[in-house]
Amino acid sequence: MGVREVGMTAYESNNALAEALAAILKPIVKEAVSEAMNLHSNGATQSIATNKSFLTVKQAAEISGLGSSTIRLAIRRRQLRAQKVGRRVLVKRSDLESFLQANPIDTKSNFSV
Repeated sequence: MGVREVGMTAYESNNALAEALAAILKPIVKEAVSEAMNLHSNGATQSIATNKSFLTVKQAAEISGLGSSTIRLAIRRRQLRAQKVGRRVLVKRSDLESFLQANPIDTKSNFSV
């Protein structure tokens, strides 16, 4: 009777320890899984995009560093050639490169006073 009357039972003690450990480990595991998912998805997208001569709007945006809405706007304005195949809009890699090289920024004329 002495041990059980003074404090927690062994079961309660182990349960409290398990809960504390879970509270500590849960954010660590969550962050590690999130990083692994991001690395996997980014790596997969880049490897797919580098092997193909035609890109989806999303892939073209990732490669160029532009937003997908900017890519779509350039397509609508006929500044960037694209082809619609079914429901997909595909951009030829060479057309994307030509579009990006077409309008370089001249830093001297933009910042002269």
